[in-house]
Amino acid sequence: MSHRHLLFAAVPLLGVLGFGLHVTALAAFSVGEAALLLSAYLLARLSLRGLSLRRELEGSAFEDDPVAVGVVLANRGRAAAHLVEVVDGFGPALAARQRLLEPGPLRGRRQRRLTYRTSCSRKWGLYGVGPLVLRVADPLGLFPLRRAFPEIAPFAVFPRLYDVAAARRIGSRPTPAAQPTTAGRPGQSLEYLGTRDYRPGDGLRQIHWPATARRGALTVKEHEVDLAPYFTLFLDLERRHRAGTGLKSTLEYVVRTAASLLGAAVRRGDTVQAFGDGRAPLFVPPGRGDLHLAHALYELLRVRQEGRVPLLTLVDREGPHLPVRSTAALVFGTIALAEADLEGLFLALRARAVRPLLVFIDDSSFVPIDRWALPRDEAKARARALLAWMDAQDVPGAVLGADDDLEEALARPRLFGETP
Repeated sequence: MSHRHLLFAAVPLLGVLGFGLHVTALAAFSVGEAALLLSAYLLARLSLRGLSLRRELEGSAFEDDPVAVGVVLANRGRAAAHLVEVVDGFGPALAARQRLLEPGPLRGRRQRRLTYRTSCSRKWGLYGVGPLVLRVADPLGLFPLRRAFPEIAPFAVFPRLYDVAAARRIGSRPTPAAQPTTAGRPGQSLEYLGTRDYRPGDGLRQIHWPATARRGALTVKEHEVDLAPYFTLFLDLERRHRAGTGLKSTLEYVVRTAASLLGAAVRRGDTVQAFGDGRAPLFVPPGRGDLHLAHALYELLRVRQEGRVPLLTLVDREGPHLPVRSTAALVFGTIALAEADLEGLFLALRARAVRPLLVFIDDSSFVPIDRWALPRDEAKARARALLAWMDAQDVPGAVLGADDDLEEALARPRLFGETP
């Protein structure tokens, strides 16, 4: 029996003995103890009523990243709060329950910021953080009370971005500058190049009025050409290509490869966009920078291999969105592709001066789900044929299987164009 139960039992016992035996001291002690317990309970209730919690947390992080979660504990009442314990649930961590202790006293109209540190130890996906649970007691710890804040905050864990060594061979041309954005020839950028004589069709906004006044003839402003490279990603989310489970699945390899390619393109300064057709259409509009990368990765977290549109059909449908002289990366979830179809894709992209980058996930190397896997000898023959075709066409690409460590495979300098 705990000390609290002993105190509770002592009140009626001492009262009965004091009044029954006419012992004033025992009766007074019983009344005093009852008043003390009642005061402690009311104090705990008042302090709990005046407390509020607010979580401070970014909405996303990468796998294995450390995360600091701040909890602002505010006492809006007048009574001081003692022995405050805050319990939070952090879904992305293996140890989901996180506890913080504030022994107090936290006086009225004051607030304190508590922080706990954890890490995103679970794989990529969408998780919840919360609910917050507040526990408080009176100064003696006799009456612990509890209050829950049921709000669940969404938290996105992005797949860890692997280094793609072959990314230097795609996208923008080599240059001493980190990112050339313009070229010294006429175009439509914001960088001023010079002036020239007016030509029929030039807009009034292009007229350079000071130069026109000096020369006595219409003169227009000329701007440089934008060189910001374009990178378009196409994902194969067709249902019949799914195979494997967990970390060894075609979906896992497709998403991680796509995330690494997008990360490499954004780091180069490319304008990136993405398309896919799974359970719901995947569309990432053109954009640049870290915020746009975060948006693209968030969209990747929602994809599932439950689509019915072949990737080649998707590329043909979205072809008008491919800028001339850009790069298009296609991540296939299978190696079961006819060479004739790839030839048609290559010719269509070359007609628009679009450079392809092809990554094939060998679905036969994973545990089959919807259909039987190809025999290993036949699957290896197909992989060699695909790589040989890409070498012949000078198309950068790779075939990745379940036996490949994805991080090591993408980091190989000669991954693209190698034959097994």
